[in-house]
Amino acid sequence: MRITKANIGNIPLDEFVTAVAGIYKTQDEKRLIWDVWLHAVNHAAAIGEEARKYKPGKKLLEDIADFSMWLFTFVGKIRDAFGSVAGRQRIEESTIRTEVTLSAIIWNKYPWVCPVCFGRRINDGEATDIQLIRPCDCLLYPVETRDPKQVRGYINKLRQYAKDHIDDMPKSVNEWQQLFQNIYEANLRHLSLTDIAFHLLEEVGEVSNAMLRMYTYDSEEFVAGEPEWRQKGLENEIADVSSWLFTLVNHLEVIPEIGREFQKFLWGEDVVALPPIKLSSIIWKRYGSDSLDSLYCPHKCKKPVCECPIWLVRDKRTLAKIRDSFAPSSSKA
Repeated sequence: MRITKANIGNIPLDEFVTAVAGIYKTQDEKRLIWDVWLHAVNHAAAIGEEARKYKPGKKLLEDIADFSMWLFTFVGKIRDAFGSVAGRQRIEESTIRTEVTLSAIIWNKYPWVCPVCFGRRINDGEATDIQLIRPCDCLLYPVETRDPKQVRGYINKLRQYAKDHIDDMPKSVNEWQQLFQNIYEANLRHLSLTDIAFHLLEEVGEVSNAMLRMYTYDSEEFVAGEPEWRQKGLENEIADVSSWLFTLVNHLEVIPEIGREFQKFLWGEDVVALPPIKLSSIIWKRYGSDSLDSLYCPHKCKKPVCECPIWLVRDKRTLAKIRDSFAPSSSKA
């Protein structure tokens, strides 16, 4: 489906993953999975920096868009059968895999309910949908430490609940943002921009660890079923990153000065009516072209399919060229 300014908010989340792959296919086919994820980490860190400096303006919004696009690229890059190796990929990359879509990854952990609240409510004997999908009230309880076996039990029950309610899964990007608004609305005014940005960074780090654990085992850990659990762990961490990304955007609505900054970001000036702050609008402003009426590369080439000249060291020839470009050792300080 073609993504335009008029329909971007109503596009299924997985269409973004496909669309981003279409823009940067030539470059991304050459990139390692770690290369893609490090770009995402870089923009997550930039979000953290803007939050620390408390600069809720253009740079923060651009980094949110950039982080989103690299996250989508990453999910598209790892979607394949476990053990599949394409092109020049390293064998380790074949273990960093998921066979489900981004929307399924998120839904399996956030079926209109906070997963921590879900486990607590199950323990308390609550079973109806009305009881289970109440807004998150984690702030009323101390942080819990659970046994890993107990956590796996909750994961299985939560995934089964998601499967049983698959018809309720959001159908568009804006609906996904509304899902997290509904779950965490009570928390948004109790958390600061810095709190949320660093929660996002925490989950980004946990995705990095989950990637590592897909191909690194202690001898006693290498037992039947363990790789599948680690794959679920990677998917859960990606879901958590997505959760905090949407929560970050939802939180911008409660920052008084962000409304005017968002207007300036979209139109370059203040307007009377404040538009709702949507991740889809942030992405369009950064990666959407009004003249082309499509997503595009906003960097050097300005085209719907990126043609920016990018050098990636993937063979001895390019390595030699870069090595030869170093200044002679005698001229170095």
